[in-house]
Amino acid sequence: MAWMYKHIPTTCFFLVVCYLTIKVVSILGEKAPHPQFQVEPKPNCQSSGPIIGSHKLERLSNRCSPNANLTKTPSSGKLVNTNQARVRSINKKQNRHHYRYSLSDNEYDSNADYGLFTVKISLGTPQQYYSLIVDTGSRWTWVRCRFCRVGCTSDDPPYDPSKSSCDYTLTIPFRASYDDKSSAKGIWGCDNLNIDDFGSIMNFQFGCGLENIDRNGDNFVNAAGILGLGKGEWSLISQSGSSMQVFSYFVPENGGGADLQFGDKAREKSNTCTNQFTPMVQGIDQEKYYIDLVGISVDGNELNVPSTEFMSRGTIIDSGTTITRLPEVVYSAFRDAVRQSMSSYTLLDEIDELMDTCYSLEGIAFPEIKFHFGEVNTIDVILTKEGTIWRKDVTVNCLAFAAAESYSIIGIVQQRGFNVLYDLEGETIGFGTNCT
Repeated sequence: MAWMYKHIPTTCFFLVVCYLTIKVVSILGEKAPHPQFQVEPKPNCQSSGPIIGSHKLERLSNRCSPNANLTKTPSSGKLVNTNQARVRSINKKQNRHHYRYSLSDNEYDSNADYGLFTVKISLGTPQQYYSLIVDTGSRWTWVRCRFCRVGCTSDDPPYDPSKSSCDYTLTIPFRASYDDKSSAKGIWGCDNLNIDDFGSIMNFQFGCGLENIDRNGDNFVNAAGILGLGKGEWSLISQSGSSMQVFSYFVPENGGGADLQFGDKAREKSNTCTNQFTPMVQGIDQEKYYIDLVGISVDGNELNVPSTEFMSRGTIIDSGTTITRLPEVVYSAFRDAVRQSMSSYTLLDEIDELMDTCYSLEGIAFPEIKFHFGEVNTIDVILTKEGTIWRKDVTVNCLAFAAAESYSIIGIVQQRGFNVLYDLEGETIGFGTNCT
């Protein structure tokens, strides 16, 4: 069997989906204390089949990207300010968060590679190709659907569920909502997922979005949907079995190629790097990855802040958060140490409502910043130059950190220049440098 509407007229199916969606929303309500999918999928499909390999990530703001002519990268200010919603949701222990779709802080440099990373996947046989936003902070995957009614524009054609390769019927309503009031809802889909020519996941379950609303006006930057690499049931990781329990991504420091790799390919890439590993630890949000940040050094001098101030609420490592957030006590000591080191430069006043340590100098270098991870067998990870700077424009450079209400969050800026390995079997996070 294929999907139910494969055997009935398209018009009838469309009316049934509309009824189901409206019915479920009216019963469950539009608001929930912990926004999430209102209905979990039933175990009609069984995920199977190994997936091994690597694939190049595409940057939507790169002129050489397949999406370059159609996608506008959000501005630096808009990116950071709207990213606040994601951070606020994490601090409030929400299970949903606002997605950020661009890492670009160098809009004046068309060759800079700080933009959104997407991955090209395919669904079904014959294959239908889509560029999906990579998010390690969420477990859910969804694509824009052929019968889409709202928010249907994408650089890729919508997914056609009538061509599903599954042997099951899935008509269960699907709905995801985010803290910035963005949302995607429709029905659950089921199909074979392929990543390049490296393998597939049979009967992969995902959302088929009929109404995709981005309140920021970015239309999810015209990507076809979201690829969830977080933890939890129904994530890409959980549906792939053992083959994707190891994955890695490389965040470029100064532009150039970036990639995301799985399984043996991820291990092979990591083996070419100089690595430091720290254990994953348990956190409140079961979808996210936590590690222990126990201290920070500025120019070789460790902050005089007890490790308990860092560890009391945990530290999340998240590719979807832009700049790193530190608890207020930690941030105050950290900022003061950086400012002291930069005392020969003129500190700018009220340049940015979020970042409060900015200087008007081109090519400025902040002092060496070192993260100390792990309560036992502590490792020292020195951030790259580009891992400390947020460039508001060609001359204004800000320290790419801000205060948080509670949790520490290691953002993607601080991961620049590292091959970050997630070993879910070994329960470790690796930071690799000097990779070949």
